Amino acid sequence: MNYKLGLISALTGLALLSSCKKDEEETPTPAPTSSTVTFSLQHEVDGDALVYNTQWYNHPAGSYSYSVTRLFYYLSDVRLVKADSSTVLLKDFQYVDAEQSQFCSFSASSVPLDDYIGLKFNIGLDSVLNQTDALPATSENQGMEWPVPMGGGYHFMKFEGYYTDTVQHGFAMHLGRNENLVSTAIWQRVAVQSTAVNFTMTMNLNEWFRNPAIYDFNVDGSSSMGSMSAMMKLAMNGPDVFRLN
Repeated sequence: MNYKLGLISALTGLALLSSCKKDEEETPTPAPTSSTVTFSLQHEVDGDALVYNTQWYNHPAGSYSYSVTRLFYYLSDVRLVKADSSTVLLKDFQYVDAEQSQFCSFSASSVPLDDYIGLKFNIGLDSVLNQTDALPATSENQGMEWPVPMGGGYHFMKFEGYYTDTVQHGFAMHLGRNENLVSTAIWQRVAVQSTAVNFTMTMNLNEWFRNPAIYDFNVDGSSSMGSMSAMMKLAMNGPDVFRLN
């Protein structure tokens, strides 16, 4: 009798275990609905990688070459654009130091999976962020502050180096003030279809001097900060400096 009861109990236990396993096997794993999207930032001059201090590049003005010693800037309001024109915010703002890898990438999590039709962003800061002390008081942000007597806020970009024609001169392409915010868009497919995706944004520095207008240091000035017309020309050329790889 005890043997029969033990056998029945064992069989019942096996049946329950089998049922549990079957239920577990039949529970599907939810399909992912979002992704972590990472953008890496690279910098070049007409296909040649940016090398600080020692590499000389032909300037679009045609009569001289230049080298680069510093390149700092902000990206802000970085958004992916859906087919219905709605957007997904990836980053409020990003400080970039082109020489330091830790400042040349940013990521956004919980980005909905989709085939996006483009990427929109600013080079610089909008009027809300472009106010003195609006950003965290890091050494990087403090180093980008625009002088209060000249309106306050922050530099949108510091692009500096040397150029040589018959002699060597310094140049400082500083961009700032709300009216010179560069709004740009890259209209191409941005496929976010897995849980982690990576893209590369590449800045071609010569586009600051070329498209749609030639910026010539010897004509427009080798220091832009005190000249609204010089900054306006740089800002006009800014929308086409990036491409998306």
